[in-house]
Amino acid sequence: MNEFDNIIGYTAVKADLEQICDVLRHPTAYTKLGASTPHGLLLHGEPGVGKTLMATSLIAASGRPSFTCRKDQSGGDFLKSIRETFAQAKENAPSIVFLDDLDKFSNCDIDLPDAEEYVTVQSCIDDLTDCEVFVLATANNKRKLPRSLLRAGRFDRVMEITAPHGADAEKIIRHYLAGKNIVVDLDVKLIARMMDGRSCAELETVINAAAVYAGAERAERI
Repeated sequence: MNEFDNIIGYTAVKADLEQICDVLRHPTAYTKLGASTPHGLLLHGEPGVGKTLMATSLIAASGRPSFTCRKDQSGGDFLKSIRETFAQAKENAPSIVFLDDLDKFSNCDIDLPDAEEYVTVQSCIDDLTDCEVFVLATANNKRKLPRSLLRAGRFDRVMEITAPHGADAEKIIRHYLAGKNIVVDLDVKLIARMMDGRSCAELETVINAAAVYAGAERAERI
């Protein structure tokens, strides 16, 4: 099974992730052409659209060891954790640093981009020169991140992950309906149109809620 099969729908996004993964797995095929391997990728978008799943799928497909950093500490302890994560990745290169929910690293307002947490991340990224360490990050609100952190050379690729629409939404709905005892003539396209613009998490929640309501009514099918 392809690790990217865990991502339902999002055909265009998966194609981009697979291309990045190929660079990470086979760098010499690109460097012999004079191309440099990308330094980092930021996936941003509203909560519940599957950014973390996409990131972990990329990590698994790359075959590289990964080192994850999340905001689970405060003050100097968290700054130390950031530095240690990058140091471990550098020692185990080629590797991946995964910064999950990067926009939550600092509690500062949008007008305070020089938060110590982001300055530390930038410094650690800059210290990776000539190291085979790929920096992967997710964020709900890209606007909270300083522009200097998002520039080329730190995050070469910035991809917005939006709520699924059309065919992607239909694939996700069919996935969540699989294994459920639904009525035969259920119109998946109609459900997709009704739920257009909703996140993957919302689609899953609504379908499960329908099953709960059906169970409460002692119905034979959803």
